[in-house]
Amino acid sequence: MSKANFIFIILGISFFPTCESQIDPEIIATVGSTFITQDDFIESYSNKLIHTNAQDSEFERNRTLNELIRTKLFAEAARTKNLSIDSIGMDRIQLSKELALRQALYDQVIGKKVSTIHDGTIRKHFQWQNTEIYLKHLYHNQKSILDTIIPILIGNPRKFDTYAKILFKNNDLKNSGGDLGWISYNTLDPHLEEVAFSMPMNKIVGPVRSSYGWHILLKTDEKKQIIISEEDYQNVKKRLTKSIQKKHSQIAANDYVNDLLSKDITIDDPVVMSTLNQIHKIVFQKNKNTDSIEKQMNEKLTKYMIDLRANSNTVLATYGVKEFTINDLLHNLRNSNPKIFLDNPVQAFHIAFRDNILTKEALNLNLETNKRVQWKVQSSKDQYMAREFLLSMLKKKNNNFSQKEILNLTKKLETEFLISIYRENLNQIFKSN
Repeated sequence: MSKANFIFIILGISFFPTCESQIDPEIIATVGSTFITQDDFIESYSNKLIHTNAQDSEFERNRTLNELIRTKLFAEAARTKNLSIDSIGMDRIQLSKELALRQALYDQVIGKKVSTIHDGTIRKHFQWQNTEIYLKHLYHNQKSILDTIIPILIGNPRKFDTYAKILFKNNDLKNSGGDLGWISYNTLDPHLEEVAFSMPMNKIVGPVRSSYGWHILLKTDEKKQIIISEEDYQNVKKRLTKSIQKKHSQIAANDYVNDLLSKDITIDDPVVMSTLNQIHKIVFQKNKNTDSIEKQMNEKLTKYMIDLRANSNTVLATYGVKEFTINDLLHNLRNSNPKIFLDNPVQAFHIAFRDNILTKEALNLNLETNKRVQWKVQSSKDQYMAREFLLSMLKKKNNNFSQKEILNLTKKLETEFLISIYRENLNQIFKSN
């Protein structure tokens, strides 16, 4: 059994009946000095149902809780042995904290601006899901620039290509007149998507704000799938609703940042583009089969990585008196979807920049003291402490754990740390759903 897999062996842990004492209703179990929250369980259980063939059942619920308890036992054992988390683990814990801070900011401030999603909205997105549009755009990070251009374009749309040559630094967009080609649903920034798919053809629209600036749009053609049924809609409605909710959340977060910094932001475009090109080459080549990379390419990649490290404090953007550096970019990209970066590095940069701003805004609002933020950090620490404990035990054995050995180790720890389960708090998760 490999090191990567031994942590996830399914074990049975005996449950001790407990009375419902004075404890936060969102805590479903305590293990020694640590605890398991409803959020911990929901995240773990959802991942299991999504990524395996498991079906919701009392057995699977108990097994998931057993696994969470086991992790907490190992974490407590690590603390008893005064083990410490390595630098990689600490970095991942910090990323988890920042994600929790942004979620808290959304829950308490941004999310209040997101409206309820009605059936009409879902049906509209369902139609877009079965549509392709042919789109051109102009871009600038200052709305005032596009405000002066759009009256001219409305009067003479043929000048669209002329302004593309002026505004774009990218040669492909410059020479094609801002041509994005055929665009399918789930390709654009969420706010651009809403406007582009609903706007009429051959009409200049804008400026429209995205997560990375302002745009003027021109839709010149569209293709719609005609044969779609009510049954098709009902089959995807639930999944589509979740996708729309996520998009509306991103729009609200983008608007919050843009409103916060609309007059106080500067981006060094040449340095940003140079940095993104370096990172893109590294990421792209690392995603290919390294056996096929020639020695010369390896040398170039090594040079790119050395350059990035040597210039990690180079400022890419400023907002107010704060700076966003190459190091900040690399840090925030680690919490992002690699596909977004490979498909659109500029968009990935602006998402990372936005996340950095949102994190610092959450800290300014003292959301570090929010209980869910603290719980998320604790949960992340427990994961890495459990890992350190198992690695420390593995070094003593100098080989892998068997399932029996993990089971015996767990049973031993059960006698050392008090386990209390608050069954009603666990059941509440499923009552509310």
